Amino acid sequence: MGSFDYIGLGHYNLASAQNMIAILHRYIAKTVILATLVVLLVVAGLSYFINLLGELRDIGVGDYGLMQAAMHSLLELPYHVYMFFPMLMLLGGLLGLSILGSNHELIVMRASGVPIRHIMYSVLSAAIFLTLGGMFVGEVIAPHMHYLANTHKSTETSGGQAVATASGLWIHENNSFVHIDRVMPHQHLEGVTRYQFDNQHRMTASYFVKTMDFQNGHWQLHDGVKTSLDIDHVNSQKLKDTTWDLAINPNLLNMGLIAPEEMPLNQIVIFTRHLVKNGLQASEFQFSFWKRVLLPLTVLVMLFLAIPFVFTAPRALNIGRQMALGILTGFVFYILSSLLGQVSVIYQLSPFLAALFPILLFAVFGVVLMRRVRD
Repeated sequence: MGSFDYIGLGHYNLASAQNMIAILHRYIAKTVILATLVVLLVVAGLSYFINLLGELRDIGVGDYGLMQAAMHSLLELPYHVYMFFPMLMLLGGLLGLSILGSNHELIVMRASGVPIRHIMYSVLSAAIFLTLGGMFVGEVIAPHMHYLANTHKSTETSGGQAVATASGLWIHENNSFVHIDRVMPHQHLEGVTRYQFDNQHRMTASYFVKTMDFQNGHWQLHDGVKTSLDIDHVNSQKLKDTTWDLAINPNLLNMGLIAPEEMPLNQIVIFTRHLVKNGLQASEFQFSFWKRVLLPLTVLVMLFLAIPFVFTAPRALNIGRQMALGILTGFVFYILSSLLGQVSVIYQLSPFLAALFPILLFAVFGVVLMRRVRD
């Protein structure tokens, strides 16, 4: 056999090895993706029934019945799944790698000389695919359905007293109809129009108030105009800063208050700028913005943690215990992230650092665990 034959054989072996690595790469990524989808379906089912049980206590309030509760729970499902998305990725990675480990496939790969970093690359490539799907659900589907769920429930439980539309919130209170352009946090209203009627359903006056604030049990008006309607003339007068006798229940305003979870990222940016411009607290929206922007990094860290969890765990540790460990880790991350979010709002700390710190902390934890895994 000549030298060219050896060279050709070497190229053949190299190509064969590269092809084998590519096959293993796709196989590991496919296993992790399928395992994650299984976890997602299980968690989605549990979340639906838990949410439905929680809605049972509101059945009978206004026009809210069992069918409305079932629909509300269904509309809320994408939001609840997205809320625990990083934990689902961790559980999916753990389940996929644990299945490979229980079938001794990881041992065969390691014995064949496949380094840990190749397995890690396969898992992280699956994370990219799953993150794209998660971001589509979180930015396109979940905010809209979460808003519809809360709006429909508030309308049904109010018995028709309040209706939220795309142009604002309508409230019926005694002989008055009130339209609110925008409901802001901390019971601050913008663009309030009130139409007042008498007992014969004739409009007697209309009001327009630029801003309103609920203070000391009363609505404080700022920059308003009152138009009185008589049989033969119309009279307009400016209203100084004063209180309003209209007894709007502040609880009804919740259906007009849009939470950051109900907004896509571009609307959060616009709304945050509006809050800052008007001197209102925007930390909650800023934290939600950075938390969602950093979601891909969070998912990568969660799946990165799954690798040392599987390789450093004792062989006697079964899949059930590894999943329990993943659930515990995911809940710790969720609680820490939520706690830091509240701290940033209360103490006016940096929302960006509050969203980034749990990710960095768990990334460092994953690096420490990875050092125990010998390549």
